[in-house]
Amino acid sequence: MTYSYDLAADDDAAAVADLQAQSWRATYRGILPDDFLDGDLVAERRAKWTRRFADRAGMLTVLARDADGAVAGFAHSVLDDDAEWGTLLDNLHVRPGLKRQGIGRRLLAETAARLRVIVPGSRMYLWVIEANEAARRFYAAVGGEEAGRDVWDEHGPEVPIVRMGWRSLDSLAEPVR
Repeated sequence: MTYSYDLAADDDAAAVADLQAQSWRATYRGILPDDFLDGDLVAERRAKWTRRFADRAGMLTVLARDADGAVAGFAHSVLDDDAEWGTLLDNLHVRPGLKRQGIGRRLLAETAARLRVIVPGSRMYLWVIEANEAARRFYAAVGGEEAGRDVWDEHGPEVPIVRMGWRSLDSLAEPVR
């Protein structure tokens, strides 16, 4: 299947939230509390993304859409988030069942290419849950380097996280074949 890649529109908040909820339930079981994942996660995510989409200044959200226009994945970035590390790739999610088809890699490439225009010379980083080994391998395979550790405690107990960073966006922005 082929996908199109474009910037999110104001009315994409609900689709982004729904995809993130699906992704978290599939990926973070055993990492985040079950009562949080099994609760009204969709409503919680929709409220968060509606607030984010109400004022997207300083943010970049790239979507992957299937032939029917449904959101298959997204990458959300906060521009110039950190003086040292640059832009924060705050979210990268691909619909469960569509992983390992190049969608995530292409979302990274699209994001990096746009960032090179919007914020020339920008670096990029993200925080990944330490126990999410598949994601850590993916980011390392596309040139991300471990650059620190912290904890995330937004949704319950502290969860160890790892900073992955790119000193240059050049290799990420190369076209994906």
